[in-house]
Amino acid sequence: MSNLESWQIELQNCVRTVDELEKYLPIENKDRMREVLVNMRLSITPHTLKLIDFTNPNDPILLMCVPQEKELRFSPEELVDPIGDETKSPIPFLTHRYPDRVLIYATFFCSLFCRFCFRRSKTGEANPGPSIEDRDRIVEYLRSHPEVDEVILTGGDPLTLLDSQLEDWFTRIRSVESIHRIRIHTRVPVNLPSRITDAFIVLVQKYSDATHPIYIVTHFNHPNEIAPENIIAIAKLVDAGVVVRNQGPLLRGINDDPIILEQLFKRLADIRVVPYYLHQLDLAKGTNHFRVPINRGIEIMRELQGRVTGIALPRFVLDLPEGKGKVPLIHSYTQKQTDSDWEIESPFGEVVNYREPEC
Repeated sequence: MSNLESWQIELQNCVRTVDELEKYLPIENKDRMREVLVNMRLSITPHTLKLIDFTNPNDPILLMCVPQEKELRFSPEELVDPIGDETKSPIPFLTHRYPDRVLIYATFFCSLFCRFCFRRSKTGEANPGPSIEDRDRIVEYLRSHPEVDEVILTGGDPLTLLDSQLEDWFTRIRSVESIHRIRIHTRVPVNLPSRITDAFIVLVQKYSDATHPIYIVTHFNHPNEIAPENIIAIAKLVDAGVVVRNQGPLLRGINDDPIILEQLFKRLADIRVVPYYLHQLDLAKGTNHFRVPINRGIEIMRELQGRVTGIALPRFVLDLPEGKGKVPLIHSYTQKQTDSDWEIESPFGEVVNYREPEC
């Protein structure tokens, strides 16, 4: 009898080859598709396969996870390292972009390889991840930089690691006195909800408390991804005291519609996930067919202002190249007239004259 857990068995049964994919939809040019997979490998979990309407070529989940020949078209502006992970990497497997927090790449493996991935140059390759020596070096770096009080485990997807591997990371990070918060960036609650086991919940609770929390930031991009299994996984996390937030990119033909985003953000709030960031798509090579112009993104967020509760409305942001950080992309509601007079646009488009009293 296998000692594997159900989520590990599910991982073993992912669609990973062109021939396996062809069981679900016709592929006209297999050689061309294999060429696409040289740049970015394929994996679709059984859970996600159940949610795809393969009779609809514009199914949003299909578009997010099925390779397309368009990925072989590169724009001059697209970059191998679009947000400067390597530029701000003082040691292997760690990025220190902001003063108070670091990214640690616990693995570059994912249960599902998103076709818009901004780290496709790493996740698209077989990389064993950090060795014991790398992990030791990371802990020493944290000890020598007490200004860092937050660690973000990312990748790849950290929750594809075994509980024993995660506990090794938690133990090492918690040994550094200056670290207060651990954040896990993962798409597992979306595409592999069976990974959120009772044992994992116990593990998370062991390494978090009232002043040293563990946060999970996940990546739901379309309301069709919120199935009953996903809701159960999220409930386990939240009931255990984990704060769950959501971030994801604005994607052409998938969620670049205020009605779709309103549904997504409100459904997330309903299941106790806090919408956190909506990202302008990063400049990763071979992803331009997913890109929505910045102006359109700002317009969409303007349409959502006032009709989506503030607890469900994320910030629209751009992660600048060369590791220069995130900036909000926002509609301007204010126009200064005099030292104390302003014209301010309401959420419903009405221009309001507003006068500040003297301070």
